[in-house]
Amino acid sequence: MAIHSALWIAMALRPPRAPPRFRIRKMTSLRGKILLLLVGTVLTIAVFVATISRHDITQTVSTRESRAIRNTVELILLNITTRWNALLDDKIRAVRNERAQLMEIGGLVRATLESYAQEARDGLMTPGQARSVAQAWVNRLSFENQRQVWIYDRNQRIVSSTDPAQIGQDISGLWDFKGRPLAEAMREESRAFGYGFAIHDAETPHGKEIRFACFGYFEPWDWIVVVSDSARAITERVDSRKAALEAEIRESLSSLVLAQSGFVFIIANDGRFIVPPPEAYLRWFEAGEGDPDSLTARLRGESRMADASAPRVFRFRAGEESWRIEYAHIRPLAWTLVALVPETDLILPARQLVHRQAIISAVILCLSLLCAFLFAARIARPLAQLTGFARALPEQDFLSPESSVPEHIAALPAESRDEIGHLAAAFLFMDQRLRENIRRLVLESTTRERIESELDIARSIQLGLLPLPLADSLSPFLNLQARMLPAREVGGDLYDFFMLSEKELCVAIGDVSGKGVPAALFMAITRTLIRSAARDESDPGRMVEIINNRLSETNPNLMFVTLFLGALDIESGELRYVNAGHPPSLVITRDGRARRLEGRSGPACGVRENIRYRTLSARLDAGDTLLGYTDGVTEAVDARGEQYGEARLLASLGHPAKNAEETVAALLADIETFTAGTEPFDDITLIAARLS
Repeated sequence: MAIHSALWIAMALRPPRAPPRFRIRKMTSLRGKILLLLVGTVLTIAVFVATISRHDITQTVSTRESRAIRNTVELILLNITTRWNALLDDKIRAVRNERAQLMEIGGLVRATLESYAQEARDGLMTPGQARSVAQAWVNRLSFENQRQVWIYDRNQRIVSSTDPAQIGQDISGLWDFKGRPLAEAMREESRAFGYGFAIHDAETPHGKEIRFACFGYFEPWDWIVVVSDSARAITERVDSRKAALEAEIRESLSSLVLAQSGFVFIIANDGRFIVPPPEAYLRWFEAGEGDPDSLTARLRGESRMADASAPRVFRFRAGEESWRIEYAHIRPLAWTLVALVPETDLILPARQLVHRQAIISAVILCLSLLCAFLFAARIARPLAQLTGFARALPEQDFLSPESSVPEHIAALPAESRDEIGHLAAAFLFMDQRLRENIRRLVLESTTRERIESELDIARSIQLGLLPLPLADSLSPFLNLQARMLPAREVGGDLYDFFMLSEKELCVAIGDVSGKGVPAALFMAITRTLIRSAARDESDPGRMVEIINNRLSETNPNLMFVTLFLGALDIESGELRYVNAGHPPSLVITRDGRARRLEGRSGPACGVRENIRYRTLSARLDAGDTLLGYTDGVTEAVDARGEQYGEARLLASLGHPAKNAEETVAALLADIETFTAGTEPFDDITLIAARLS
């Protein structure tokens, strides 16, 4: 930008070979033009003020007063909405706190049940005895408040409860507040995520009441553990806060006056006044007096409009007087905020403004003529000096650190404290900054070239870390293909494959948090740890535990990596794998059907030490393909910002492929078609292994 500015100045201000001398000639000089301009401007304003119609002035002032009333209504509306939102936030915090307590109790109950299940697995008692003891233990639980603990089985029947009356009940007919069958929906949710949370109606000795319930899945016995509590305390607290809110609003708005005699009131949908109007105007809302219910009916009709939550305006005539009415419907509270101002209040300031403008125009005319004569000469003289400096400015060498500014130009900012001095200071500042910016631009260009060169080298090194193709002797048993497309010069995705033994292949794919060089370095460390762990361990679970511990030992930036690591027997098709927070890999059969490898072994690596990772297993048949991918595939976006998604991924893989290369190539082609040249958001990595 600095170079462009310098070139522009050079082209625009380049002096001719014989620049004319600066002269001041009568009324064609700058002094005369300034004087004529000021005199003409003042006279024009005076004529305009004298001839402007009263209607236009009234309209302008009326608009200003109306805007002030609108701002007042909006501030009141904002105040009420903010207070109501604060009340809702308090309710949400109370519900979240209740949820946390219920989840904590549910965790303790499931931990106790796990101890009984462990005794059954250790042979200390039979599974039936363990379940009976656990049920009896739950039946004996008691709480000081209205909390309950109950358990239901896969048949949606309560098998144990702190309330004896619930035992044996069939809860398949219960529904939550979202309209879902409670038992079935919470069973699916707790099995998928470990726990669920719902609000539902429950029958109590005091009648129906709303209850919170936390659901946890207990896998050994296929039970759902439920901890519930009454929502009555929260409901009563919200009602109390709402009543206090009404009292505060009533106190603050009852004495508010708009313009000269306007007022504000709030009416609920049921006809109750939250903030009543003055007693003198209550007749507008009473049938049989004046214009019966006309204002009430109009407000009700207007408030049913789709955008009635924003302030709206209509006019209402009562007797001989016309009123301007601003209103807004507060839907969460079922209130209508109404501001009424007489039309006469809006035009009264306009009459006063006409008289003030006439006096002000006369005074300004006299003062302007005097000031114009005094300042015209003072302004014109320094401009000639600045013109000469500007003409010579493009001829200077801006790469030189020193600037040869004439003394009379350098002294202008100190001599002139007005716009001329500011203009001179701007010229001097421009001269200085042009020199600095050009030098900085040269330095930044050099630095940018060095950084780009280093990134190219880093990209070459990262690509060099990718594994070499497998030996040709494995071709009759296995077909393998992998691709990595970094979003930047270097990326944080990784993949690796190597033989753990003569017949077992280790396949790994991961995604490091973050992007760029830090992620690439973390990726290189992770790949090195995978190879190192494979020398000592063949079990994927132990390998990932070693990798996690090494990454967590020194990780000051708290980076982490999601990882899928599997050991595939290329003869039997047996797959042992670990999923550490990574998107589930897919198994694609010979006929093009794809299924997910469900289950998680533990969290992402590098977060915390000493985490045990569970080894999962699956089997691949001849012709099946194991496909691992990073979230850059499903999170690829098109020009509209829509994501590629898992559904499109499965649909793209629904066509039989001859080998792993064809599977990877077809998927990458579909992603490229979907994104249509959109800048990649994340690294894309794929690895496919097909059993022959």
